[in-house]
Amino acid sequence: MLIRWPDSERLPVFVVVVPRTLGWLEPCLKLLPEEVPVWLITNGLSPAERRRLATEFPRRHQFALSVLPGSFAKHGTVLDLIVEASTGDFVLLDHDCYVFDPALLAAVAWRDAEFMAAIDLAGFFTINAATGLRFPRTHCLIIRRDRFVELRQRFGIGCEKAEATPKGMAEMLRAIGLGNHNFPPARMPFYDTLQLAMSAALALGWEVRWLEASAEDIAHIGGTANLSNQLNQVRPGTRTSRPAPTD
Repeated sequence: MLIRWPDSERLPVFVVVVPRTLGWLEPCLKLLPEEVPVWLITNGLSPAERRRLATEFPRRHQFALSVLPGSFAKHGTVLDLIVEASTGDFVLLDHDCYVFDPALLAAVAWRDAEFMAAIDLAGFFTINAATGLRFPRTHCLIIRRDRFVELRQRFGIGCEKAEATPKGMAEMLRAIGLGNHNFPPARMPFYDTLQLAMSAALALGWEVRWLEASAEDIAHIGGTANLSNQLNQVRPGTRTSRPAPTD
């Protein structure tokens, strides 16, 4: 699958859709103008859910990942597939992220050092306390594909989580204060989705293009995939702990 778009002013928008989240997805899609090319990457959806999407959003492209029944692929693995399949830059958008100003999704005239664009709004990034480095969260990102291809070629890394710093990258990440002693989100003992690639990019001196936005321009709910799937598994009357939000 290769993704090519003739209109350079409209970046393709990829939304990864997991089971039991269509209620959160529908407002996301309805807010996007029809002329914005959207690809729905369905990750473990039931046939009924895929039919519902095709009926309610017939003009949105749909691609179903091949996974075992009752399972879905890791988010980072799906992002790697999108990078591999695309032929240019693209937008990653969470199913529960609502874009009220579509101008945020416009193509970027990149400066040479930039590798992605992210939303400059509280809740859309985390700050590493020890270094002060800002790490975009994956709610809404514009990916400069050629930079991510370069990272894969140079370091053999992609978008997936990593439990430890690769040996060949330890020295370069230590130079900016990161590594096994200090992961990007200090509260987690690992690199979350996309964070190893982001760390490598920052160590190379690459930069994030921060897009100014307000809560009137974009909003993210968060934790809905965990919540929807947990509620599906809990029997009536069973007590459960609150699910942790995901990036």
